[in-house]
Amino acid sequence: MEYLSRLLKVRTNTLEFNYHPRCEALKITHLAFADDLMLFSRGDLHSVKILIDCLNDFKHASGLDINSFKSSLFTAGVFGEELDRILNLLNFPFGTLPVRYLGVHLAAQKLNVNYYAPIYVRIASYINKWTANSLSYVGRLILIKSVLQGVECFWLQIFPLPNTVIDRINRLCRVFLWGRKTSHIALSKDVHSWNKALLAKILCNIHSKADSLWVRWVHSFYLKNQSIWTWNPKKSNFCLLKRICDIRNELLSTFGSSESAISNLSHFSNSKGLSSSKMYDTFRDHGPKAFWQSAVWKNFIPPPKYSFCVWLAINERLATINNLKYLEVDPTCKLCGNFPETASHLFFDCIVSRILWDRVKKWLKFSHSMSKTGALKWTKKEHANHALKKARVVAICCTIYQIWKARNCQVFEGSNFSDDVCVS
Repeated sequence: MEYLSRLLKVRTNTLEFNYHPRCEALKITHLAFADDLMLFSRGDLHSVKILIDCLNDFKHASGLDINSFKSSLFTAGVFGEELDRILNLLNFPFGTLPVRYLGVHLAAQKLNVNYYAPIYVRIASYINKWTANSLSYVGRLILIKSVLQGVECFWLQIFPLPNTVIDRINRLCRVFLWGRKTSHIALSKDVHSWNKALLAKILCNIHSKADSLWVRWVHSFYLKNQSIWTWNPKKSNFCLLKRICDIRNELLSTFGSSESAISNLSHFSNSKGLSSSKMYDTFRDHGPKAFWQSAVWKNFIPPPKYSFCVWLAINERLATINNLKYLEVDPTCKLCGNFPETASHLFFDCIVSRILWDRVKKWLKFSHSMSKTGALKWTKKEHANHALKKARVVAICCTIYQIWKARNCQVFEGSNFSDDVCVS
């Protein structure tokens, strides 16, 4: 392929060859990836013949021939006898856009929502391979984050996804996680902001004039020595470039000026380029932050099911009796049998749970009474050293999880609560 590339460069570097109007400035004649090849020229017979002669010479030198059944001719503004002569020369079928290339659609205009179907199909195919009934909530969440969001990111960094597409992706993930269309509690990830964060990398590359053929092409054909921070797109410009300008305008509004925006982009960059996580934090709607959020989701809390259980418990989304009123069962606490079973009562007020808390507090030398608010504030006491703060977070998550586990064992297996078993 390197030989073919050099051959095309030599043969087309003559006055007889006419470049494609949008490729002339950079003298682009071809794009190659693995065994896929795109050739570009003006739509005249002589220029096309030069390209075909290169392919024939390459065939004689390498033994590699064109598969005419997998090849297509795409034209714009070429009609009549000239088009007929080109078709006879190539013996290729006439192609129409959009066309699939490297898993995504290439189009001359904004893609219709229907063309994003491959992302639905890909996500659905993964979900269908997984047996959700045999997976815990945590197992499903890990699969969503590690696999499904990876599929999303492939598209999110290339296309500005329409709201309809993002909503459908969220619905697929929601049904897989919770097993139903409605969720116990909403996931915090904002796909719209994540899409903008990934596309902001393209804006950064255009600004820095990254060593990329596509970036050089944007500068030569569209910007023409103008700055991306002041250039205004036309209605006829392609969708991605217009969306990048929308992101640019949002950054200008956020930081106040192009100088400030450039400074922040530089600050958010590292040796690998622009940090997507920092850009996501810039675009997302922060809103009021729950004070417990930073205490629950920690990498040092093993395994993840502890954090997930506490997350549901704090939001009162566990299947405690008060959340199962439609079953018309005995509403009293399954551990003490004296008061209605709610999350607050079960985990902090129940006399049986307090036995376990007393042992945990004694171990960590804490004397105050324990409640949902108090437990989480306890983890952030300023006088505590770093190791003690970690121990408190782990203690809270483990204790809540063990209380919930002991409660379920008593309900479904008839096992009696044992603080010794929970502590061990």
